[in-house]
Amino acid sequence: MEPPSGLVSDFDFHPDEQHVRQFQIPPAGVLRFDEEVFVSEAESGGIVLRHYAFRDEWFKVNVTIDRAGAVVEPELSPTIVRSFAYNCDIATPMQVGPGAVYATDLFVDVLVREDGVRHEVVDLDEFDQAVADGLVSRNEARQARSGLDRLVALINSRQLFAYLHSACPFGPSTAEAMLPVLQAPLDSVPAVQPGRRPTW
Repeated sequence: MEPPSGLVSDFDFHPDEQHVRQFQIPPAGVLRFDEEVFVSEAESGGIVLRHYAFRDEWFKVNVTIDRAGAVVEPELSPTIVRSFAYNCDIATPMQVGPGAVYATDLFVDVLVREDGVRHEVVDLDEFDQAVADGLVSRNEARQARSGLDRLVALINSRQLFAYLHSACPFGPSTAEAMLPVLQAPLDSVPAVQPGRRPTW
């Protein structure tokens, strides 16, 4: 796949919302973009946010790093009430289109400390409710549970950092400031629509 020449749109659908979050990434912030993996970086609040999405995994990973590329935990604040360095989202595998990637968030998060081992699984109750409400299909629910098991196994075996590093090595960052997050109408993004997305 050719390197992007313009903004890449990362569409992130949360099934309990009526719009799709559209992250805008300039070419300089795209570290890897192919059929298997998408990796991007952006600076926000004095730290660098690195994002990993995968074609063959039922999770995405967001990592906070410093400019040298070392994994760090942001300080607690009114908007950060839990201490973690990796925010792992159970989600559908990414789909790739021209200048865009797509995935659906499946509610469950795994928050991992800087050591890459200590972790907490959160929002399982929201996941169960979403399944009961029909916001998540039965197939997605089954795959999400398997994805959670695989992710936790990576963490418990101390392989999470190595797995991410193999997909896109950590190193000094030149990330630019994060661009505003847009809200795309759900009916304009069929790749993530209930009943139409491939994982449904």
